[in-house]
Amino acid sequence: MTYYLKSVVERDEAIGKMSDHLYSNWWKKMKKTKRLLSMEQVFLPFWCFDYRVVSHALPDGLEGRIAIEPLSEMSAILPVDYEREESCEQFIPVKKTLEDEHARKVLYWELFSKEKRREKIDVTITGRTLLYVPYWIGYIKDRNQRYDVIALDGLNGKVDLPMKETVLTYLCEEEQEIG
Repeated sequence: MTYYLKSVVERDEAIGKMSDHLYSNWWKKMKKTKRLLSMEQVFLPFWCFDYRVVSHALPDGLEGRIAIEPLSEMSAILPVDYEREESCEQFIPVKKTLEDEHARKVLYWELFSKEKRREKIDVTITGRTLLYVPYWIGYIKDRNQRYDVIALDGLNGKVDLPMKETVLTYLCEEEQEIG
């Protein structure tokens, strides 16, 4: 069984947000140096780790979930009650496995980077699943006839510049498999 998150951002909203990003200032609006040609939704694989944290500030503990994209190692704390959907559909295969210890270290620094007293902090990984997160991928062309892509997070509607390399890695491999 495969888990994924439903997109909160619909196609029309994604087009608007990408256009806002591309034409964010008056000079770009006048020159229209880049044009959004097309767009598609893809689901990118993230390793999702359930965890339990106990520290001096949280003596009763805290349970949560963190998602880590394996290529860029970008992470996001997810609400525990965020509904994951199940699917039998085939998604893009994940390129890299992340071990529990790696997630524990990422989580430790994500949660306690500003903590002054770091003694008595216990981070335990209680589960791991593969989770597919929605992204809108915009294909753009500049006035010099060069093509590029832009990624927009399907959950929060923000243009995600650091995800560009990850998106290209997955899309280029998918293109090679087709050809």
